[in-house]
Amino acid sequence: MAINFKEINLSVIDITTNAAPDIFINQKGITFTKRVLEDLNYPQNVQYCMDAEKKVFAIRVCKSNEAKATAFSKPRGEQTATLSCNNKNIHDVITHMIPGYDSTKRYKVSGYLDAESRVLYFDMTEAEVSMFRASDKAE
Repeated sequence: MAINFKEINLSVIDITTNAAPDIFINQKGITFTKRVLEDLNYPQNVQYCMDAEKKVFAIRVCKSNEAKATAFSKPRGEQTATLSCNNKNIHDVITHMIPGYDSTKRYKVSGYLDAESRVLYFDMTEAEVSMFRASDKAE
């Protein structure tokens, strides 16, 4: 079987961005992948939200004058890496929604984007233990 290479439409893969908008939770804080920032279009301010009963954490894009608006991202050209949050209050809320949370472990949760509302939802019941990069090797 011969491939006609002239009919192939290549697109460049962005190796700097995760495939999914993920957050990582460890004992000290929360890291938002660059995909979270991209999906929300690098918002200057957000509101952190939750539904404790359904164990959902959400990030909603907002204006700086809205209630409990929190500074979030730099503009697209200036935000060159992931974003970390070490706010104890947010960390405590999130970790309490993770079933069987163990502070010695690192967790990953993928987000679901509602583009129309500019909200990313994270179902904390879907949190999975994620190895740290430095210790990914089996012992």
